[in-house]
Amino acid sequence: MKKVIVLFVVIACLGAALYMGIGRRVAESPPPVIGQTQSVYQKMDGLSEDVYRLAKEGKYSEAKKQLAELGMLVAQAKPPKGLSLEAVNALTDTVIKAKRAFASVEAEPNRLIWHALQVRLTIDSLTHESEPLWKNYYNSYQEHINKMMLLVASRKQNEFARAFTQNLQLYQTLKPAMSIHTSAQNMEALYSVYSFLIQETRKQDYNWDGITNALEELNRQTQIIFLGKEQSTFGLGIPPQSPILIIALFASCIVSGLGYFAWKKYRAENEGRKRERDG
Repeated sequence: MKKVIVLFVVIACLGAALYMGIGRRVAESPPPVIGQTQSVYQKMDGLSEDVYRLAKEGKYSEAKKQLAELGMLVAQAKPPKGLSLEAVNALTDTVIKAKRAFASVEAEPNRLIWHALQVRLTIDSLTHESEPLWKNYYNSYQEHINKMMLLVASRKQNEFARAFTQNLQLYQTLKPAMSIHTSAQNMEALYSVYSFLIQETRKQDYNWDGITNALEELNRQTQIIFLGKEQSTFGLGIPPQSPILIIALFASCIVSGLGYFAWKKYRAENEGRKRERDG
């Protein structure tokens, strides 16, 4: 039994050391470098943050000036290596539309904040490839899909239309940022789903079966785009580097080992008692 305890302690220590080592490497890893224009994109990132902050504070004229400077940098900067044509167009189009909104005579404050947020998320996606801000909206996106699924099941047409409108607004906000590091194929699949749902919500009578299929595809694409793969068989949404998952894996190894030693001990005791009875 002492050997089992020693083995348990050794495995636990190895697991803790491995996890601490992984966390240290992740913490010490430098941000991704984007060619020779890294300093330009870092400046763009700071400007986009200022634009969003100023817009939320109601300082629209100051935000407009920062946005104009950001627009000049976007026009002059060399696109990052590997960026698709669709992503380049999404980036420039987002900045251009935001500049037009801020130049409007009667611009709505909420609309300006929305454009500022869209610009912020898109620029951030250029400089933070591993953990961009737009991926923080995964839970909200998933909640929208779950809610729409329930409304489809209950055939509540008006409520579904409102829920879909909310999700569509979120999709339109994140779309430019998504396109930076999402394949054109996945973005096209997402566009097709939303095109179908938009058409259906304009009809008097919904094709509920078609909507159900579209939402299932939307859920699948959401897993791929936000998580980088389809939903895990664990069904818990735990990332591979999660300490919970690492601990669970080590625990399963320990339980298996303890179970094996317990079985051997039980078998040895049974054989001993049998020999005593035969003797």
